[in-house]
Amino acid sequence: MRWKSLAWNKSAVGYLFILPSMIVMTIFVIVPLFFSLFSSVFSFDIMLRNFKFIGLDNYHAVIGDERFWNSLKNTIYFVGGNVPLQIVVSILVAVAINKRSRLNLVFRTVYFLPVVCSMTIVAMAIAMMFDFNIGIVPALLRGLGIPVVDVFNDPTWAMPAIILISVYKSFGFTMVILLAALQGIPESLYEAAELDGAGRRAMFFGITLPSIAPTLVFVVITSIIGSFQVFDQVYVTTKGGPMFKTETIVQYIFDKAFVTNEMGPAIASAILLFMVILIVTLINMRIGQRSEQNF
Repeated sequence: MRWKSLAWNKSAVGYLFILPSMIVMTIFVIVPLFFSLFSSVFSFDIMLRNFKFIGLDNYHAVIGDERFWNSLKNTIYFVGGNVPLQIVVSILVAVAINKRSRLNLVFRTVYFLPVVCSMTIVAMAIAMMFDFNIGIVPALLRGLGIPVVDVFNDPTWAMPAIILISVYKSFGFTMVILLAALQGIPESLYEAAELDGAGRRAMFFGITLPSIAPTLVFVVITSIIGSFQVFDQVYVTTKGGPMFKTETIVQYIFDKAFVTNEMGPAIASAILLFMVILIVTLINMRIGQRSEQNF
């Protein structure tokens, strides 16, 4: 009985520690999620008036909307460009500055600085630098006689430009997580491999990647989740243009809710986005588990 009482006390202390987080999560995540599920089968305006039950009509309207599928395609394009590039850059930079030195401390600070800045500020600053009329980069290119492209108004270059902004803003956070994983690898593994004649490339693929595989799975999943919710940099730079080439799902939801005042379809779109993220996350977790076993 005494041991059971002690175990219960420890469990109670643990529950007390997570209670504040659970309260916040319940109020700001779980309750809004269930309210969204409930309200997605109603028609109403932005002031939550004129509730009218319409069943699955909101979902039918969204699925039948060509703009929704275009925004989904653009979002997948963004995820497919942003996540691999961000992970590769983060790994390479983390490996390059892994060794402890004063210079590497400076580099870590410089690379992490964009993370603490607002995405809106970063996107606005880069958009002004590359502005076709007043930007410093086009001015320098013109001075060198190089043809200038209005990147944020060009259907071909607008999304790649947004992807590069996102990578610049976010890779520092992923880099820090991977750097922590790298510093947890025992030096003895590298020393033994070096004695066996292994080169840097062999040590990277034979020791580094397998050792950070669980962390790599984590950052891939979180990067995918964050990328599917891309909005700030799109709204600041292109507002979904040109010709809807950069309109993402969150931009589509924003326009439905606050521009055309179609709250029902907006919430239905958000629920569909949640389902897409959930499915992709579960698939990545399964692939990540298999990859860890193979390593």
